[in-house]
Order: sequence, then C-alpha cells, then structure tokens
Amino acid sequence: MALLNLQASYFTIENPLRWLERVLHRFRHCQTVRINRREVEVSWTGRADRALERRNQALIVELQLYFSCVVKKRVLFHHHPVAYDCIRVSDKIELTFQPIASAVCDPREFAASLPQGKNLAAGKAARMVPRVVEIDYRRGYWEGQFHY
Repeated sequence: MALLNLQASYFTIENPLRWLERVLHRFRHCQTVRINRREVEVSWTGRADRALERRNQALIVELQLYFSCVVKKRVLFHHHPVAYDCIRVSDKIELTFQPIASAVCDPREFAASLPQGKNLAAGKAARMVPRVVEIDYRRGYWEGQFHY
C-alpha cells in the first residue's frame, strides 16, 4: 500500500508553526529595497506603522557602519531631510546607508562623541550593505537595528 504524501500534493497542509510565527511576529510590515545592487529587507512593527501614519513627512532611517577602534553599527532617525541619497521604502520611510571612518581612534573620544572622519561611500565598505533592517517605535522613541 502506497503512503499518501501530503507535503507534495494539492492539499498540502502548511506548517502550523510557520503560520503562527507569521501571525504573532512583531515585525509584520515588510518591504524589500535595493542598496548598491543588493537586496535589503526592511521590516517594521505595528506600533511603528501607527506612528508613521501620524507623520506628515517620511522618516529617514540612516544606517551607519562606523569604523573606528572597533566597528559599530548605528541606526539614526532623522525627522527632516538629510544631504544623503535616500531610498524610498514606503511613503513614510526612507533609508540611507553610510559607512563612516572615525577621525580618531581614542576610546574616550569614541565613547563620548563618536567623531566623524570621512565617508566611505566609495570602496569596499560601501559593499557591506546589511541584509535585514528592523524598525520599532516604543515608549515615544524610534528603535532600529540591522543585521548581515
């Protein structure tokens, strides 16, 4: 007697854990954009979506890969237009990626003010584009992180 293979049939039952994760996952809204010819998945929570709907203009999300004594990932949120080229994610979110080299390599100065040196927009650092960006709005503040 042949066994019925439900995974390869027309009546395939999707994995219920995958369905549950999609329903309960806090980063429900998702859009894919291209930065430097690489795909970046931008996700944001329902809270962030509600906060974005209340805005009159787009929120600019700046992703910084900061090279100093250590490499630091920073996500900055700008409420007004910036001088960088931005990529439109949605009508309320714009994204920019900035690899930056520090002016000095002093741990105290780095911790106090994150001194900026030169922008590394051309070269190998510009190709280190993140794969995933996550945005949230909690207790009146924007939060973000990105991953490779």
